[in-house]
Amino acid sequence: MHSLLLIEDDEQLAEVTCAYLELTGFKVEVANSAKACWEKLQGKSFALIILDLGLPDEDGLVLLRKLKSSQNLTPIIVSSGRGADEDRIVGLEFGANDYLAKPYTVKELLLRINLLINNTSKKEPSERVVYLADKRVDFYNQVVLDDLGNEVVLTYHEQTVLFLLTKNAPRIYAREEIIDATRLHEGPESVRAVDTIICRLRKKIELDPKKPQAIKTKKGFGYRVITCTPK
Repeated sequence: MHSLLLIEDDEQLAEVTCAYLELTGFKVEVANSAKACWEKLQGKSFALIILDLGLPDEDGLVLLRKLKSSQNLTPIIVSSGRGADEDRIVGLEFGANDYLAKPYTVKELLLRINLLINNTSKKEPSERVVYLADKRVDFYNQVVLDDLGNEVVLTYHEQTVLFLLTKNAPRIYAREEIIDATRLHEGPESVRAVDTIICRLRKKIELDPKKPQAIKTKKGFGYRVITCTPK
């Protein structure tokens, strides 16, 4: 039986959601605040977290960022009355695995929960983590870490381009292909912007940015990423 953590301060919604999910075979614990969330997480693990953004003691996006930066690999579905496109983008940028705008049906929530849990269980750690120089790219947790385990801070555009190249390594991407492939994720909008992002990424990823070993240039073609085996 999978255990879920529902972070929701609307008592009626929490009660209805909890009852439905438990009828479908889940064990659900409810936290009505950020503080209660951390208390629930002490010494416990959950298959998935459902996070409302409108919490009484802390903005849900702040809590989302904290959960992700704490190396918590648990998938998170954000549920929020903030349903505009820019709100969804921000939620996903902050690390949400899925974003469900209110009002929603519990059947849709159940479908999304099952999809995330099934996809997570099928992934092996080796498929989620790729090594570049002395850095590791964690696709599942949407972070890049250095050899000490500290997060390498990337802008949204930098992460979008790096993840595209790394997921498809060692495929060579022309600059125009990078623009087209990342357009839906608000990626770079010009060839010059791509070059600028690559330059910044090398400063953050490479051991020696002047002699890049991870993010390579193929003259006359474009860019590609070369992964490595951890030492």
